[in-house]
Amino acid sequence: MPIEYIIWDVLYMDDTKKNIIINEIKMWKENHMIPQEYCDFLLALYNGGTEGGTGEKQNAGGRKKPTLKLAVFSVFILALAGIAVFVIYFTELHFILQTVILTAFVGFLLIVGIRYANKEFFFSLFFIGAAFILLMLSVLVNEKLFGNQRHSLYLLLFANCALWLVVGKSYKLLFFTVSGILGTAILVFSILI
Repeated sequence: MPIEYIIWDVLYMDDTKKNIIINEIKMWKENHMIPQEYCDFLLALYNGGTEGGTGEKQNAGGRKKPTLKLAVFSVFILALAGIAVFVIYFTELHFILQTVILTAFVGFLLIVGIRYANKEFFFSLFFIGAAFILLMLSVLVNEKLFGNQRHSLYLLLFANCALWLVVGKSYKLLFFTVSGILGTAILVFSILI
């Protein structure tokens, strides 16, 4: 079954069925029937990313819909990423000013992401935005300071992958951990070839 249908089923499942599944997963976790990471993933999937609630609202028909806050935050983060691309590639700003602007974006996204880490299920969006802008900043720094040398670029990309691993482990974000591992493997592979 394609993942889209599974996600659709989870989003529009009635509360009784969802609670039965959540209680079953919690029992698996307590009795160590399957690895804890799998249980955490399934609980996050069925709870909408949080242990306590779904992070969604119901409309008049009883169907669940994503909150407006998620859409606003997504548009805001995409706008920051778009501004970052514009600042790097389409302006004649000095390198120091570009660096300050991009660093401010990264810092802001990290602060907001850490603030929402224990409150909302979509705090990871802020980390994703910060990681994307930091990756662009790393490439810019390599171009301006090191003249696009491969060794410095590899070092900066390894630093990004290490940071993704740290964030993934610290906040239990599987996609950051997987991205860090895959990024490191791809870099090692490209260095060896």
